[in-house]
Amino acid sequence: MADKYAKIGDYTAAEAMVINAARFLKNFDCQKGLIGTGLPLVATQLAKLLYSPNMIIFVETGQADAKPEELPISIMDSRLTYGSSWQMGDPEGLFPLSRGEIDFGFIGGAQIDKYGNVNSTFIGGDYNKPAKRLAGTAGAVDIGVFAKTTVTLMAHQKRRVVEKVDYLTTPGWMVKKWPSGEMVRREEMGMQGGPNAFISTLGIMKYDEDSRIMYVDKIFPGVTPDDIKNSTGFDIDVSRASENEQLLLEEIKILREKIDPLNVYGMR
Repeated sequence: MADKYAKIGDYTAAEAMVINAARFLKNFDCQKGLIGTGLPLVATQLAKLLYSPNMIIFVETGQADAKPEELPISIMDSRLTYGSSWQMGDPEGLFPLSRGEIDFGFIGGAQIDKYGNVNSTFIGGDYNKPAKRLAGTAGAVDIGVFAKTTVTLMAHQKRRVVEKVDYLTTPGWMVKKWPSGEMVRREEMGMQGGPNAFISTLGIMKYDEDSRIMYVDKIFPGVTPDDIKNSTGFDIDVSRASENEQLLLEEIKILREKIDPLNVYGMR
């Protein structure tokens, strides 16, 4: 049975992240999710094929439960209309969120902080004069506010996993209160839900029930606790971590040959 497992070196860190995200989505079979652009599209397609066939996926551009024959390269890709049961437009694609019908949101970003706040707006400087302007919010605010829970997918680097995001695009567990800017619990602002997990290239992070601060739950094979601590911009708790299950050769094969044969997202 050992030969069914992949060895370190048989896959990239990005592939490990996406495959583990697809596994994590087992928790949401028979539920409704709204996904963002980028690698969440890849992980969702893999999950639908392997683990969560009854998961219903919405995108903010108005498609629901699509069955694309090829991997979409963005949420604007017309491939997402194939086999869809609902095809409208933006902002109609976000309406199920505000009605409380979306069980989970699945997003990416440029930065994430210890409370699960995500930044996809700018890096460095200020809003009017940023060092680097990013793609922006799209539906990321709506997802973070209205989804019953959120899952974030992002490369694990010190410049990206930070003490405090440069700009709070998607609210996590502690958010800014207007107009003072004071950081308060999201419940105080009337928000339901909150971040469930951050799945990175090194492991799976969860949030403490009391402090709501991120901690390491699972470490991927070949990764050490020090690897995660050295790649995180704050003192992250690794004391509760255990090693994650190895990847299966079949998972890698399906990801490469069925989901993304053209390596559209540069994972390998």
